[in-house]
Amino acid sequence: MDRLMQITDTLDRWTTAVLDALVVAMAGLLLILLNWAVFARFVLNDSVSWGEELPAHILAALTFIGAAYLTRTNEHLGFDAVLRVMSPTLKRIVTGMNLILMGGFGALLAWYGGIAALSFGSRTLISVELPMVLFRGTMAVGGMLILIFCAVRLVGIATGRVSPDDLLPESDA
Repeated sequence: MDRLMQITDTLDRWTTAVLDALVVAMAGLLLILLNWAVFARFVLNDSVSWGEELPAHILAALTFIGAAYLTRTNEHLGFDAVLRVMSPTLKRIVTGMNLILMGGFGALLAWYGGIAALSFGSRTLISVELPMVLFRGTMAVGGMLILIFCAVRLVGIATGRVSPDDLLPESDA
């Protein structure tokens, strides 16, 4: 069992590092593209063809990958003030129910996001020859990651290996 926990911890650290780098890279790319579009339009007097479409799709993709990242780092929107004053048993029950609901949302997002992504087939963006599935697929990927993070934590809560206090926003879990 210790070997399994070690593998899980290693995968968790790698997943967090990859998500961290991906979110920063996507936000940085968005910043560069938007600034270049503004610079080209107002300084060079030559608008770029992708000035609205590409950043909009990157922002949508960033939303879903960012949601998974925030779920992993415990910084998603939540009402933890009430949870902090509950008894340990009630706190464990409420946290477990919350993880089930969040995991269910992630599963729905993964399922319907996958259907939506596949519905675009081989279509590409209008202004740039990039496949739309590249951007639409992030909905399914983000949902799957949310589901996985919630499932792992739910097992941890149920087995007592994870304390509900570890999942509060200020914790380093």
